Amino acid sequence: MGVSSSATSVNCPGLLTDATKNKEAGTVLVTNGTNIFALCHVQDTPFTFWNPGTEWQSLSGTMGHNVTFLPIRSVSFLLEDPRVVVIPVAREEAEKLGCKVYETVSDPFKFQDAVLVGAVDQYYGECRFQIDVTTPGYLKLDTGFLKGLFGKFNPSRGDLVFSRTGHLLGVMANSSYCLMLRGFDTTATFQFGKDMKDQRTGDTLTRLYNKVDGFPSRLQ
Repeated sequence: MGVSSSATSVNCPGLLTDATKNKEAGTVLVTNGTNIFALCHVQDTPFTFWNPGTEWQSLSGTMGHNVTFLPIRSVSFLLEDPRVVVIPVAREEAEKLGCKVYETVSDPFKFQDAVLVGAVDQYYGECRFQIDVTTPGYLKLDTGFLKGLFGKFNPSRGDLVFSRTGHLLGVMANSSYCLMLRGFDTTATFQFGKDMKDQRTGDTLTRLYNKVDGFPSRLQ
């Protein structure tokens, strides 16, 4: 597969902000055939899974590409692994941003040879994944087969995994395991606004922390 420059740079950076903490995250647009989402790893956002979780008073943000910036209305956390954050993007918004929208595949197991793209650092390279029956929903990176093609190739959490056909297979949950994107069901959503007290973000972030903390150690 040839990875285009737009894919390797992971276009459409999203900026999530509140009055005291700003964070910029590189994102990619993906579709399940019906809806479009921007996605990134939670560690590239202002949100932290911890106990106790932070009670956010307000949240605002934009998602931009080149000279186009659009407001973020909400963010959600994937049900299967809440470390993957998804931001809904309307089709007309995606057209305004002018970013490539990647498709997922129905059976990621068919694509063990892949291309891994750094979400933060600008690198990419060829890699191979193995099926680990003890971690359903994830593929294990074969560290014996890594071939950097550009930049300092160092797979890490939040990196994007593409098939050679240009489909988005998943997101690296950590440096060893890739969460396969087989659906976009979510476990929690934060609606952006100036008054978020009723959303009890602290309770939600604590719950998500407990969920990830209960994962097998190799997935954390």
